[in-house]
Amino acid sequence: MLGWIDEALRLADRTLADAKSAAHAPTTSYALAYAALLALVRYNPKAVPTYSQAMADIVSRYDLPAPFSSITAFFQSWTRCLRDEGEAEMRRSIGIYREQVSVWLLASFEAALAEAEARAGDTDAGLQRLDGALAELERTEERWYEAEMHRIRCEILLKRGGANTAAAGQSLQTAIAIAQSQKARSFELRAALSLAKLYRAATRDADAHAVLAPAVEGFPPTQQFSELAEAQALLAALSP
Repeated sequence: MLGWIDEALRLADRTLADAKSAAHAPTTSYALAYAALLALVRYNPKAVPTYSQAMADIVSRYDLPAPFSSITAFFQSWTRCLRDEGEAEMRRSIGIYREQVSVWLLASFEAALAEAEARAGDTDAGLQRLDGALAELERTEERWYEAEMHRIRCEILLKRGGANTAAAGQSLQTAIAIAQSQKARSFELRAALSLAKLYRAATRDADAHAVLAPAVEGFPPTQQFSELAEAQALLAALSP
């Protein structure tokens, strides 16, 4: 979240190696779940199925409790949703997960499902789900994904078309403010990039530059976060 993408990936690899050495099934499953979550947050459709399948094998072999299997099912169905299938499985796995545990990861799961619903053409359902998940944060206080949820809300609003541009822009401004308060530079960069694109489409290049430049400046260099290269290219195009 802080923008240290390469370091996060190194830590994920180290965690998985340590878990393998421990030869303890629940520990390994937790490590794989976090690795899959990191891949999902990075929108990496190749890594998520690799980790989720490894987790599924362990869950099945050792008959681990239901929360493990529902997390596994969610990650696997998320991958299928990118091929326009698996939405029902995502919804079912979230339902099972809610019955078994408290709030861990639910915000990111609900946001991912809202994206899938909107991508399938049901933007009303996606927006309703996301707004419900945002309201739930007031109770759970699991706010680590809050900035991304507001950015995703913007994307759903834009898919609806019509007179949603102003509301979409407000969602992005909220996302940026939250990300800055949490020092979540990865989420700030994503939201700033989306807002800069929105401004540029409205021929507000000066505003686009003003919102994007602070998000790019000092961002840890990496080849593993495609939004950084895209933001740098857009910023160069916006520079006088």
